[in-house]
Amino acid sequence: MKNTKFQAVIMAGAMAASALSSVSVFAEQTTSEAETESVVESKEESTEGKFVLEYPEDMQELGYTDPIVLDEVPERVVSLSTAPVLALYELGVNLVGIPNSMVVTWPNDLKESTETVSFSVMSPDDFDYESVVDLEPDLVLLAYNGADTAGKTLESLGIPVYYLYAGHTVPYESIVGQTNALIDAFAVDEESKEAGEKIQARFEALDKNVEAAKEAFEGKSVMVLQSSGDAHYIQTENGTLGSMAKMIGFENVYTNDQSSMVQLDYEQALDYDPDIVMCVGAEDAEGHKELMETAFAQNPEYWNSIPAIAEGRVLYLPVSYVSTAGINVVDCINELIGTVADFYGIEVETISVDEDASEEETSEAVSEDAEESTSEAETK
Repeated sequence: MKNTKFQAVIMAGAMAASALSSVSVFAEQTTSEAETESVVESKEESTEGKFVLEYPEDMQELGYTDPIVLDEVPERVVSLSTAPVLALYELGVNLVGIPNSMVVTWPNDLKESTETVSFSVMSPDDFDYESVVDLEPDLVLLAYNGADTAGKTLESLGIPVYYLYAGHTVPYESIVGQTNALIDAFAVDEESKEAGEKIQARFEALDKNVEAAKEAFEGKSVMVLQSSGDAHYIQTENGTLGSMAKMIGFENVYTNDQSSMVQLDYEQALDYDPDIVMCVGAEDAEGHKELMETAFAQNPEYWNSIPAIAEGRVLYLPVSYVSTAGINVVDCINELIGTVADFYGIEVETISVDEDASEEETSEAVSEDAEESTSEAETK
């Protein structure tokens, strides 16, 4: 009997302890949630009414998690990267310094009102930081791979620096994420909000155009040949043009490397049998066509061993397909869809967004711009 009572007491004590433990765990969870909410609320209160420029997901994965927070919207902005320039320009941001670009032509009014500044990761010691300081910027945008050089110098001088996922080749998704972050921060009045909506509408239209292109071009293969003088390279699906070709449904014949571009292996290339060859270089389409046709004519025995070249299944594209430069990628991909559709003699229904009216219209993918970029290639 005593044992039974003793066991009952023990069980009651255990149950009480378990209940207390559960209450304690619940209390800890509640406290943790409350603390998290408090931190979030505190952060919101601390940034309320201020300019906040958040980092997109890919930059946060690189460790850039704290946003740029300023008391007011920046009135003098310098970009040492080409990537955000056009988006900032369309948002009406006052750009007082921008870099030179071989890939994209800046609007005339922007060129006339803005100083040219530059920074090269390849030669950071040549960075003329004084030319940037003289512009009295309240915000500088810089590719993240320049953080340890130009970034440190500018930050030491008290200049806020926002880092970008920028470089020779930037994934389309990164361009969209970065642009949306800029829109969220700089679209502060009716005019800039409308400009931001127009940019986002172009992204949305392109997504639909890409899906239509995939259906039209699915199963076709491509060799992306980038050339400079006598040097020839293969762009992989990670290259600028290579990634665009992949987006619209093409399979790259070169699959052995994760880099964006590799030197052409002349022997290996003889095993390629692409449906089409896309050629790109540092010239406009006609200039690059002339350069490549000269190269093909100088060694016809080799180049004609690649059926697509021998049969004229070659597209020549301008320098804008060598390197990405922000939101102009939308125009590049749309024009590529039109160029390829024209080459194959097919129609791809696409959506075009009028940049002035922000209205969607259904059109054929064979645009005048595409026709200008297309070489006089034979229709397959």
